[in-house]
Amino acid sequence: MHLKEDFQSKRLSEYVYTANNQAAGLLSCGPTEEKDYKDAFEIWRIYIASAYQGRGIGSQLLKFAEDAAIEQGYSEILIWAFKNNRHALSFYMKHGYRIDKEEYLDEPYLADAVWLMKRIRP
Repeated sequence: MHLKEDFQSKRLSEYVYTANNQAAGLLSCGPTEEKDYKDAFEIWRIYIASAYQGRGIGSQLLKFAEDAAIEQGYSEILIWAFKNNRHALSFYMKHGYRIDKEEYLDEPYLADAVWLMKRIRP
């Protein structure tokens, strides 16, 4: 699914973080569609504009998604990242996420991915 179609489908909650009247970050989150995690909340995308990276926006968006998951009754939250994206993996692990599994993604990615999971309530 292309990004525009994904937004128009309204299957996820979409949030834009603004700074100086500009879009600085994007968060998409909602129930997962992964069979292995059928009762989990998922962060589908979290992007920070390069000019705003390193300012704590990613941490704020991550916390916002976790709070939304808790409010909706979820106890686990997950996100996947490309295995070779060490920066993203380090970021998520610094915030308490742990690697749950690795898998190869077919079209359109053709890359190794890492699923990260965090328990957000007992």
